[in-house]
Amino acid sequence: MKGKYLYSYLKNPNINKPIKEIWDDYDLYTGEYFADEEWLHGKIDLMVPLPPMQYKGKFVKGLFLTQAADFLLSKYPDIKKLFHVGAYTMCSSYSWCENADLYFACYENKEREAYYKSKYPNKKDIIFLPLQDADLTNEYHIAPSFNTPKTIDVLMVATPYEVKNHFMLAKALKIYEQKYGQRLNTTCIFGLNEVKKNRKGEYDFSSLSTTSQGILKELNEILDNDINKYINIIPRVPYKDLSKYYTSAKCVVLTSLIEGKNRSLNEAMSCDTPIVVFKQLNQYVRGEEDIIYENSGEYAEEFTPEALAEAIHKVIANQEKYEPRRSYLKNNGRTNFINKCAKYIPYYQENIPEYEEGRFHENSWVNLAVQKNYQISYHDFLYDKAQHLSWVQGTERIDYLIKFYYSLFGINTTKLTEVL
Repeated sequence: MKGKYLYSYLKNPNINKPIKEIWDDYDLYTGEYFADEEWLHGKIDLMVPLPPMQYKGKFVKGLFLTQAADFLLSKYPDIKKLFHVGAYTMCSSYSWCENADLYFACYENKEREAYYKSKYPNKKDIIFLPLQDADLTNEYHIAPSFNTPKTIDVLMVATPYEVKNHFMLAKALKIYEQKYGQRLNTTCIFGLNEVKKNRKGEYDFSSLSTTSQGILKELNEILDNDINKYINIIPRVPYKDLSKYYTSAKCVVLTSLIEGKNRSLNEAMSCDTPIVVFKQLNQYVRGEEDIIYENSGEYAEEFTPEALAEAIHKVIANQEKYEPRRSYLKNNGRTNFINKCAKYIPYYQENIPEYEEGRFHENSWVNLAVQKNYQISYHDFLYDKAQHLSWVQGTERIDYLIKFYYSLFGINTTKLTEVL
């Protein structure tokens, strides 16, 4: 993670600059991991939505994405013989990677992309995909939990960082109570492993950073110095249990102004729970793309706690109106993810026998090739039925996986060189 962070953008929805200067500001920071950031190497993800394939004398490269593309390319320079390398950063900036084939750029914004490529002509051949790692959410794993009542009014899944603007939620809860005479049952999941319980069985937040403790102090002050009466704070929920929380919520709220593709929004809609966000979320970079799909939630029209309270009320009072999962699966889910990748990457259109747009996941050659090479159907591969091959984290597991692919395809041998 390097560069100049956009602190002046976190709470200001009206940046008074020409749009190109705003785009330049966004790209001053990247949420990627680099070789000299050893303390982050255990968090590096390698996601393989499509493995390399060889079938009937034909070889087709796979595709992976990572937030450490430069580092991995320097460590495994031959990896491009087997994969298209996709770089992403955990925010809305463009990747800093110089040698990636693809940038997972969150949104389709042709004007911004054209400006960027004119500014950096050495990157003119990089393909920009309107996707990010959050779009790889497994819609079968993160799905409505059976027979789960709606016991939570508002759920927020957000680490106590400045970018998340937790104070907006706290103020909205107070306004809601004053206007509608109801204290909302609100839960906030922080996603923090370091928080432990003390001898009294209470969570001890003293191990948090000074910034995070400051955010908790601010929330406590807004909420009458008794945060626990307004918000049930849960430091961490195991991933396998998250669906129960999403399903039990009447809405999931995000109060950021700038983010990458926020995972909790994808997960909430996949669990059939409507979302509430500010209309100004990522407004300068997402072009014409919507964050909320049809009947999937509501925008708070202004960056004010009053507008947020009204949007929350609209969702809670009209639960029957929303069909988030139905709309979400028209646009997202893993089969949509790989179909979008194939749509934007000409290589697959040119090299996959009998390629049809929108049906990559059903292609018979792909399924035959994956079955032959990995003894699993492509659908099962895509949905992590062999997760040790499709999604690993940390340099040790990444090293093992890349060496597996090298070994499988005889990397550096004359035979593979001839095929490629």
